[in-house]
Amino acid sequence: MSHADLCRASAASLRAVPATFKPEIVVGFDGFVDHIIDVVETRQTTTSYSSFKTIAAYGKKVNEAAGKSANFEMVVKQSKIGGNGPIMANALCSYDMQVTAIGVLGGDKVEPAFVPLASRAKRIVNLGPACSTDALEFADGKLMLVKSLPLNAVTYDCLLAKAGGVAGVKDLFRTAKGIATVNWTMTLGMTDMWRRFCADILPGLRTDRPLWFIDLADPAKRTVADIEAGLAAMRELQKHVDVVLGLNEMECRQVLGVLGQTWPAVEPEWEAARKGCEIIRAKLGIGRVMCHLVKSSAVAWDGGSVGASGFFEPKPMITTGAGDHFNAGFVSALLAGIPHDHALQIGGATSGVYVRSGVSPSRAQVCDFLQRQA
Repeated sequence: MSHADLCRASAASLRAVPATFKPEIVVGFDGFVDHIIDVVETRQTTTSYSSFKTIAAYGKKVNEAAGKSANFEMVVKQSKIGGNGPIMANALCSYDMQVTAIGVLGGDKVEPAFVPLASRAKRIVNLGPACSTDALEFADGKLMLVKSLPLNAVTYDCLLAKAGGVAGVKDLFRTAKGIATVNWTMTLGMTDMWRRFCADILPGLRTDRPLWFIDLADPAKRTVADIEAGLAAMRELQKHVDVVLGLNEMECRQVLGVLGQTWPAVEPEWEAARKGCEIIRAKLGIGRVMCHLVKSSAVAWDGGSVGASGFFEPKPMITTGAGDHFNAGFVSALLAGIPHDHALQIGGATSGVYVRSGVSPSRAQVCDFLQRQA
């Protein structure tokens, strides 16, 4: 099938989802206020400047400061909702999902950046003060300077305290069609949370198997032993739910390495990702493994795998949160029973609209985008 035909078919699949399809989905557990920043290279006037275009150019100046000192001016272009959980939750709200957002969303009250999410979500469970990120954006990527100390307080016991104990957490998970636990890398207590869910919450909770989405979020700074423990906990979750592991290319390579495997040396890139997803899924025995790359994506499940080109934008308005929007579109499509190849395109289109506009799109806007690509 050509890319144009795949786009048309994916748009038709999404358009066929009834307007009444508004399943419950739980998303947790992080929360950041993101400051989107230009790093000034030259300043012309009080209102005009030129920013560093590439990470390499900025890095060169940083290297030149070794043994001396340097001053870098940061211009905050925007302060916005951040964190894998809140961004994904907000995108799911735009898909008309009934979202329960759990995370570090503010101390005694919700941070202003999360107020729009709180107004759209079915429920908010606020676990404590928010984290923050300075996102230095360049034409060839971004540097995320993260202040994540509040995530150290995100534990199983903290969730019980804020959500009404074991009974309250069971209520959260009992009727949700989908559950997303994201940003494993920064949430050091998440592996233990998964284990405790398997021990205390999920056994006998329901007769069906809800979709449980996981985003590791760049595990490079975690030890191999930590990653192995997290993967083992995913296997335990799979006994109770249908686990979907979402990865980007770097994360896919990292997980393959921990499993003693290598990135497949094939072209195009989505074919390598497809084979990588197959390997990881088979090794872990989980429901699905998905990999979204810059220009394409792939997914493997019990019974097949597929990959396809996506919707690369060389001059995006915003890149922070692009992966979270892909995840939201992909998960929404899976929940609606849409075929895997169409789900990948819907995920890519959801991200595609977002990076071009800076806005979390509705289903109708994603359909229109897919139709225009055809």
